[in-house]
Amino acid sequence: MTGRQLDLIGGFRIGGGFEADGYLIVSDQTFMRLFPARSPGAPNHILLRKTDGTLANPVAADLRQVLPAEDTRVETLASAIAKDQSYQTTKRPVGVVFGFGVIIGMLVGIIIVYQVLSTDVADHLKEYATFKAMGYPRRFFLGIVFEEAVLLALLGFVPGLLIATGFYAVVSKATGLPLEMNMMRASAVLIGTIAACALSGALATRRLNAADPADLF
Repeated sequence: MTGRQLDLIGGFRIGGGFEADGYLIVSDQTFMRLFPARSPGAPNHILLRKTDGTLANPVAADLRQVLPAEDTRVETLASAIAKDQSYQTTKRPVGVVFGFGVIIGMLVGIIIVYQVLSTDVADHLKEYATFKAMGYPRRFFLGIVFEEAVLLALLGFVPGLLIATGFYAVVSKATGLPLEMNMMRASAVLIGTIAACALSGALATRRLNAADPADLF
């Protein structure tokens, strides 16, 4: 900042990121005094403040029709944040690594739950054979295994949610990144966990479905 002292007259909430701990908005004159080597005719970002009661999306749409699309991109703050999050999670190495970590974690979880449920089915094979010989349909056995799968999902989700929330708080405090465990993210993880456990349960019942009741005793 060339040793200059600035007076802050306001603030806004946007949080930090991987590239910067925060952001500072100044006028064009102040920017040129701080960075005299930059060209005043080639700004990277131009911030517009809308009046109260004006919707941001219609204003952005009007600007897109006026400004040339080949060298200008108009974004609202919400859309710019969403695109940056998408870029960080799908293009940057850190986001790709975490994405593969999620996929590997899901696969490992499916295998572990499958082994647990498959072992349980094998231990109670004679009981299941009795029910099958009595004429119970396939959905009956699927219901039993799915119930166990849902219980495993819930029992694993609750401590996992508590541990993840604690990690979020520690990482957010240490790095300044805006990390938080919100209800939407937790609900998505819960639905994915139940779906993965249900898939493991469906795979665990294949042996029982293909077996003859007379061969199970």
